[in-house]
Amino acid sequence: MREDAERWDGRYQGRMSGEPSMPKGLGGVSLDRDGVCLDVACGLGEQSLWAAQQGYRVVAIDASEVAITALNTAALEHGVRDRIESHVVDLDEGLPTELAGECSLVICQRFRDPRLYDQLVYMLRPGGVLVVTVLSSVGLDGEPGPFHAPPGDLVCAFRDLDVRIERSVELDGEATLVARRL
Repeated sequence: MREDAERWDGRYQGRMSGEPSMPKGLGGVSLDRDGVCLDVACGLGEQSLWAAQQGYRVVAIDASEVAITALNTAALEHGVRDRIESHVVDLDEGLPTELAGECSLVICQRFRDPRLYDQLVYMLRPGGVLVVTVLSSVGLDGEPGPFHAPPGDLVCAFRDLDVRIERSVELDGEATLVARRL
């Protein structure tokens, strides 16, 4: 984790969170806006801010202390600091088990670790929604990098888990999947 944290700290150094934004793929999806939202690899936290504004109690986790600090500052500025609990977490160690089965919404945007996919589902309560967006080799002009998912990767990874896939889109170098826990 140390190398990842240092790399992301360097990338986020001096940057501020942007405006709150809905995670890709959630437009038009029915959500239970009551309960806990887990934002995995939250980065600067634009989706965490959005979720807090929607009424969720947000648990935002990231490897970068710099990103978490920027999120906390933005949460104060947007008046939602009391709704966001943020933590620096080594995702190589897995997701926080105390949230298992508790989340109405799990967000994972632009972070790909197939080892965590079953844990993402495990965090959801029945009827909870998962939205995952990863870099994809679909629609790229050049060669995909090591973190780009091959075509159909998200659907293949989640179709045998305890979810119903509600939406899957792959284009322009990104893949997004929205699924609901059974």
